[in-house]
Amino acid sequence: MFRLVRFSAAAMILASCAPVQKPAPATPVRVAAPATSAATLPSASTQASPALDRFTQQQLFKRLTDLSFMTQLGHEMIVRKVEYSGADNMTIPAYFFAPRDTSRKYPAVIFVHGGVHGDLSDLYVPHVRSLVNEGYIVVAPEYRGSTGYGRAHYDAIDYGGKEVEDAIAARQYMADLVPNADLTRLAMIGWSHGGFITLHSIFRRPELFKVAVAHVPVADLPTRIRTHSAAYHKIFADQPGFGGTLEQKTQVYVDRSPIAHVRKLKTPLLVHAASNDDDVFIVENHNLRDSMVVAGKDKEGLYTYREWKDPPGGHAFSRVDTKEGRESWNESLAFLRKHLKPVRAR
Repeated sequence: MFRLVRFSAAAMILASCAPVQKPAPATPVRVAAPATSAATLPSASTQASPALDRFTQQQLFKRLTDLSFMTQLGHEMIVRKVEYSGADNMTIPAYFFAPRDTSRKYPAVIFVHGGVHGDLSDLYVPHVRSLVNEGYIVVAPEYRGSTGYGRAHYDAIDYGGKEVEDAIAARQYMADLVPNADLTRLAMIGWSHGGFITLHSIFRRPELFKVAVAHVPVADLPTRIRTHSAAYHKIFADQPGFGGTLEQKTQVYVDRSPIAHVRKLKTPLLVHAASNDDDVFIVENHNLRDSMVVAGKDKEGLYTYREWKDPPGGHAFSRVDTKEGRESWNESLAFLRKHLKPVRAR
């Protein structure tokens, strides 16, 4: 069972004043430069611009989230903020969580946040805690387009394109700098847009992944565009990777849609969905399910699907502390456990 914890900014600041046990040093992990370096602080001249103010606010909230992760988890596991090279050598910030005992190898999980221009929030503290307690190393990439890292990172968004390579590159980071990560036992898990990235990752590089889990994933991009607002469509049309609207660049939207690639599935995949999802409408995951069935991926034992009927929380049902949310998360852990055989952290 997990209990969802969400700190307010004030609570996090107060919590930072309390004594916290210093985490054990993580020899194999390279620590990124502190987010609070003087070079990142706004000057008086930059504060005059509303656009810059918005990105400055995102950076400040990201620092509070960093503090929240350390405050809530730092006394029980290794918690680090790191950086690595993504697609085109772009610097990708990431969270690193691992058992404190570094003397043995652990399977690894690339943990992908959701949201168009989202970021990893402390909403996921219970999930990270349970994964590390199960005996996994967890890396959560803040791929291009994520908030909290300034305008250039935000504007580099490439939905279904280079962002996928950014997430996959977390594996190379572990190969280079985390010698106790057993990358023969590597998983990816994501929610919503993170589920979309998870699907693309295992279709593009199936040889890298032992297993994958996608919660309420974006699965059918043309259908998604047609069932959402014009303002939402514009977010995609304005990206260089799309180069126009669905009507103008139909093939691009199809190519960046997971259902177009289901025949490439070679990695055991668990998908959870909600019938009352008000963001990723259930038609997307029905289309994904039907495509998987036509491709025979269910009969091959590669595709497992479960849909909850009107669960509390809808799109967020598997991230809240309800009967349905606990069922979903426990099934996810069991699925990972079956394929990765972790040994619980001491």
